Amino acid sequence: MSDDPKGTKHTEYFRIRTSEISPRKVIHPHALTGLMQEASMQHTMSMGVSVWDLEAMSGSWVLLRMELRFMRFPGLNETIHVDTYPAGIEGYFTYRDYLAYDAHGISVATCASQWALMNTSTRRMMKIPPEFGSLVFYTPEPLGKPETDIPSNENWTEPYIVRINYLNLDWNGHINNVQLIRIIMETLDQNYIATHDLKVLKLAFKNEVLCGEEILVFHQKIGDTSYIHMVKNKESGKDVLLVSSEWETL
Repeated sequence: MSDDPKGTKHTEYFRIRTSEISPRKVIHPHALTGLMQEASMQHTMSMGVSVWDLEAMSGSWVLLRMELRFMRFPGLNETIHVDTYPAGIEGYFTYRDYLAYDAHGISVATCASQWALMNTSTRRMMKIPPEFGSLVFYTPEPLGKPETDIPSNENWTEPYIVRINYLNLDWNGHINNVQLIRIIMETLDQNYIATHDLKVLKLAFKNEVLCGEEILVFHQKIGDTSYIHMVKNKESGKDVLLVSSEWETL
């Protein structure tokens, strides 16, 4: 018998494609994050709470925080599956967990995320409808709330400037979160990325970015294997994203 008769837990299977791998023939971190995102989109559509289902109430889901942990990066042609489910509701916030496994059932990555429901007309947070509570999957071992203890720093590098274009946008017309992760990785020393594996990525989303706007991407190395990152809107000066990353030497 299924441990989830209401369908509040969803599983999606993927085969790692050549377009998703690095020169080491393993999936890029942002590509693996994208597969998790795809699994959750399929789930919200099946539950009737996707961004398109919420249009009637002028609502849209907004990602606030993510904590990604990578155990290993699957290689070309490997099959993985992603389990994902709403992990809880607390006031204006809801949580979603993602657990990625290889063909042997061994964990390759996890993601804990925090979301809010925004009114697309007023751009303010909305109360989550009480009936959405029935969609929560209760598990004895939830990932917990995402931690985003990102230290402040003044010694940033010179900014990397990116103009957001149509190909960066998601279904909401905003820059896709996976695209932001990819852009952040592009600002680092490429030899460092080639010789290190990303282990932990913590993200705190602050403000949206629209097509045609420019962002400034900064980073600062903290110790031997950690970085902090900051993305700002060039015109407004507002923070877009704060990030910390932890790496492991290959």
